[in-house]
Amino acid sequence: LNLSLNLWILSGKTFMKRIVFTGVGGQSVRVISHVLAMALKELGYEVTLLFDYDSSIRNTRISAYLTYNQKPIENPMIDEADILVRLHQKGDQLIAQKTICDTGLCTDEEVPFGMIGIEKFGLAIFANMVALGRLFRLIGLDISHLELEKLLPKSYLKENLKAIQLGYDLNLYED
Repeated sequence: LNLSLNLWILSGKTFMKRIVFTGVGGQSVRVISHVLAMALKELGYEVTLLFDYDSSIRNTRISAYLTYNQKPIENPMIDEADILVRLHQKGDQLIAQKTICDTGLCTDEEVPFGMIGIEKFGLAIFANMVALGRLFRLIGLDISHLELEKLLPKSYLKENLKAIQLGYDLNLYED
């Protein structure tokens, strides 16, 4: 009985994934976390998405806490993330199994998201979509099976789709 109870507890805990996005207002942390949440929902996952930010002041810290599981989520609060996506130095300094960050913000996986946005699209704001593409790859979501054009904002749709694909195709390390 003890062994089966432990396996049941483990099986319930092993799949639940927790992703935290941090940055500052204006980097569209809310947009990219919402797109990921909707994509996961489309694939049949239970998803919670919580935000922490001061909406009255631009360029202040914002965090999005996304939890997903195949089963209903009992506690969406995140103490330790599976993946932390850091887009700005003002972002949370949370404990995470893996951190993906813009250049100079961590020692785990540094990706020049802002530079890629500028080089490929002329604007650093596309860094967020490059980061989202990288995240899709890391969590094992095949973006060819998603209707991203339905989930993304209508403005800059073509560029956002290209930026996500670019991030998805990044060959930094072995996945």
